[in-house]
This record gives sequence, structure tokens and C-alpha cells, in this order.
Amino acid sequence: MLSDSESDWLRFIWTGLPTLQIRNLICRMELKEEQLHPKFDKRMNLGTNSIHFKGSFLFCHPYSWEESVNWEIIKKLTKTVTDWTQMQIPADEGLSEAVQCSVILGFYNCPSSWRQKSPTDPRTYAKVALLLKMVHFVVMMDDTTEGEVGKSTHSIYVLTVGNLVTQILQQDFESMEVLTSNELYHIVTQTSLQAAAYMRLLKDLAKDLKTNFGVTKELGKYFSRLTGYMFAMQSWCGCEDHSHLLNPYTQHHQRIFTGGARCVELAGFLPLRVNDIIGLEREWVEMRQFGKRVDNVVFHYMDASNCSFEQALTGGVNEHNLALKEFHDILEFSKSNLEFLYDLDAVFATSTFILGECVACSIQGQALMRRYSAGLEFTFEKD
Repeated sequence: MLSDSESDWLRFIWTGLPTLQIRNLICRMELKEEQLHPKFDKRMNLGTNSIHFKGSFLFCHPYSWEESVNWEIIKKLTKTVTDWTQMQIPADEGLSEAVQCSVILGFYNCPSSWRQKSPTDPRTYAKVALLLKMVHFVVMMDDTTEGEVGKSTHSIYVLTVGNLVTQILQQDFESMEVLTSNELYHIVTQTSLQAAAYMRLLKDLAKDLKTNFGVTKELGKYFSRLTGYMFAMQSWCGCEDHSHLLNPYTQHHQRIFTGGARCVELAGFLPLRVNDIIGLEREWVEMRQFGKRVDNVVFHYMDASNCSFEQALTGGVNEHNLALKEFHDILEFSKSNLEFLYDLDAVFATSTFILGECVACSIQGQALMRRYSAGLEFTFEKD
């Protein structure tokens, strides 16, 4: 297992390491050969139809399932993020539960060393809390953009949100007053007062990154752009109703637009496909309630291919399993065949390990979230 300094994902800048050290770094990754298959089997109603929600995920390295859930630290982190949110958002009945869902999602998508150290190490706790604030921001802002789907304002709204998010994280606004007087902020305010409040919270988060973690404008430029793209790319050539996502190729690449190297692409894809499966029932209810298409690959396949629910579900699960197998194979092969990665360096070795850490508990984390209330019980079986 890598040391804490090696697995700290804020330390990506490594220089001057010889190939032998890079090889050692990769070879120290713990690759367990055992492959499991967590199966789920549930009957549920989608509208007037009773369907069989049944499938089997592939479960191999880097995936893991932690034996116990530290609800005490989750409760503490939930309070920290809730208190931060209430700086701009009035307390209401559903706020704490919404924050807890974001906390669980982020907590199970960070390096395992952070989960282990955060209860006792203040510096690690601060890093985890900052990450979870960012996750909560993204989740809540994504809810506001979904609310605009099908409206004539959707395209301009998501583009404005993306642009403003990028500028805030690039530290383009010297003060809160400068932010709130900006034209983009006013456009967001006209659409959603809650979204505007979260933009003010993002300004506080950007200040934290700069003051307490030394993130300069130059260091943070890629992060700011990619975060902005998460929202701006929700519209494609002015499309307002997600119909462009019926093209599976477009749907796949827009959701992992921030990818670059293949491992980065796969690490972005895996939790999203898990989300499509575990969050499916909730998104079906939303689709029926609001009459809007939702971004879930199962429903896209049903519409685009005129296939059954069961066939679409099987296709989505299979895509996840093939992607995980590819990720696992890349890690395994790179241990003894470094030459096939011609651009291999310490940055690749370190960041690939961290990517594995961050996707490891995707299934466990999303299954725990009340936001989805999937009620899935997994039965682990060996090959």
C-alpha cells in the first residue's frame, strides 16, 4: 500500500524520479486477483408496470467493500457541511438529509487513507470537509440545472452556471460584493435564488482553497475549467430536453468530458454507470412526476433502441463491468510492461493509484445514500 504522502491526491507534481522508482510505485499497488459478483434482485413498479430489477456487477480491484461504516465521523462531517451551507441557505427540514447524502457520496469517493485518518487528524479532516463541501455544491447545483430541462432557458442557464463556476474557482472575484454585482450572477439569480446562494458558498470555498491549501490561480486553472464544464456541457448545441443523449456515444463522452488519459476516462465513467443503476428508481419517479427526460443510460437505451427495461439494464451493467475489467487489466499489465505506456511517469503512477482509491467504494457509498433509497441487497459470489 502506498504511504500517505504518495496517496494524497493534492500532490501530483513529481519530478526527476527514475524509471525504477516509478516501476516500484506501480508494483506496490495491491492487485487482488479474486473477482466477485455482487448480485441484486428486486421487483419494483415503474408506473403501472412491474419490472424485474436484476443484475450482477463485476467487483474486482480497485473496488473494495469496507466492513464497517463510521457513522460517527459521517455525522460530524454532515454537521460541518450543514453549518457551512447555512451561511447562505436557511435551515429547513430536508437540508440535513440532503447534506448527509452528499457527505456519504464524497466520503466514499476519496482515498481510503483520508477516511481512516479524518477522525483523528485535523488536517485530514479539513481536506475531507472541503471535498465534501464541493461535492454538495455540485449535487445541489446539478439539481437546479435538471429543473430547467425542457425550458427555453435551459441552455443559457447551464452555460451561465458553467461560466460563473469557472470564474469563481479561478479567483476572478476579489470579494463577495464583486461577485454579486456580476452580470452572470444576476442571470443565475433570476432563475434560482438557491443556485445564487450556492454560488456565494462556492466563493467561500474558493477562498478556503487559496488561503488554507495554497491553490493559486495557476494551480487551480484546470480544476476550475473542468468543474465549469460539468454544467456547461449539459447543453449541446442549444438542446433543451436531453434528446441529444439518446446517442449513446454523445451521452458517454459528455458525462466524462473531463477525462483525458484512458484511466482517467474509466475512473470518471465507473461511478456514473453505478449511479445510473442504483439511482434508477428515484430518477424514474422524477421522470414520471415532471414529465421530463432524465439523464440515465437505462432510459436512453429504452427510448433509442426500443428495448425492454431488462435489456437496457443488462446493457448498462455490462458496460460498467467491461470498463472495470479494462481498468483492472491496465493496472495489472503496467506492473511488468511499463514500455506500453510510452508517456508513463510518476504523475501517471500516482494519479492512477489515486483514481483507483476514489472509485473503490462507489457501489457501497451510493447504496448507502438515502437520496436513492434503492433498497438493494447485494449477494457476493465468486467466479
